[in-house]
Amino acid sequence: MKKNSRFVVIIWLCILILGSNMAVAEADTTPSFTLRTLESSIGIGHEVQVVVVGENLLDLYGFEINLNYDTKRLLFKNATSSIPGLSVPALVSGSQIRFGHTKVGATTPGDSGTIEMAAFTFESIAEGTGSVEINQVKLVNSAVVASTLKPKARIALDVSGTKVKQPMVFTDIAGHWAQENINRASMLDFINGYPDGTFRPEALITRAEFTVMLDRAVALLASGEQSLDFADLLGIPSWAQPAVFKAVSAGVINGYDDHTFRAANPISRAEMTVMIMRALGEDIDPQSTTDFADADEIPSWAHASIAQAVKKGLVQGREQHEFVPYANASRAEAVTLILALYDDIANR
Repeated sequence: MKKNSRFVVIIWLCILILGSNMAVAEADTTPSFTLRTLESSIGIGHEVQVVVVGENLLDLYGFEINLNYDTKRLLFKNATSSIPGLSVPALVSGSQIRFGHTKVGATTPGDSGTIEMAAFTFESIAEGTGSVEINQVKLVNSAVVASTLKPKARIALDVSGTKVKQPMVFTDIAGHWAQENINRASMLDFINGYPDGTFRPEALITRAEFTVMLDRAVALLASGEQSLDFADLLGIPSWAQPAVFKAVSAGVINGYDDHTFRAANPISRAEMTVMIMRALGEDIDPQSTTDFADADEIPSWAHASIAQAVKKGLVQGREQHEFVPYANASRAEAVTLILALYDDIANR
């Protein structure tokens, strides 16, 4: 009996050990992801590349990576993959980046093992510790079977040292109330000045200019097939047409009753605020109201959007607690409002 008991115990120990090894082996085959960079400490204005590395990958044919990053210290530049195939241009919304890539060809096999899947390039824009983290990865194998993982991968980037990149040197913003905002918008690459080196902060901003500025800041997403068929299409500058197309397709801006867009018209404060709230994508309570002294002058199509924008701190009134909805917005006001939107999206 003692020999039999010892034999049973040995058998159970083998099973436990084997089971433990099997569990480890199974865990080791689960895909995992890390973020790597050659330099974790960089100076302002420097570019840094963050590489997403997948381990224990099996038959990787395509993927989609979702990242979050610190928009106050890092400016996203681009995303690429060294895997042969086609990439979908990165979609950026606030602090989120979505990048996809796939191999091509029905007989092309997937890759297995440890693979550098994608490289994300950022430019540092402010001192401090910025972070990049993965919040979701979708994997597709050669049989077009997809799986979704939510790894916990994060990397910290220490931004310090001498400033290499400076904002554009505008000759007419020194001492202006929006100087800091204009400089920051310049660092974020969503504004330009004029050939003579001026920004003209008090000049009125046109509908085309504001649409382009908004698209550069938050990357508007076109929805579905749509073409620009305004009666005054030829009046929309070629440099503005892509942004106008996206804004119209995304429902951020509309034409007028006579089917014109009026690209060169100065944009009104009411129009600008409605565009911002539509770009934000939040539900608007149609019953929202404001207590501005001139509230009765705010058009019905804009009142709820303006009320919610004021409540969120995105926009303010002017003197004597008036909103002046039909007043045209200055370039400085436009920059300030778009930065408020940019920060609101980034801080969600």
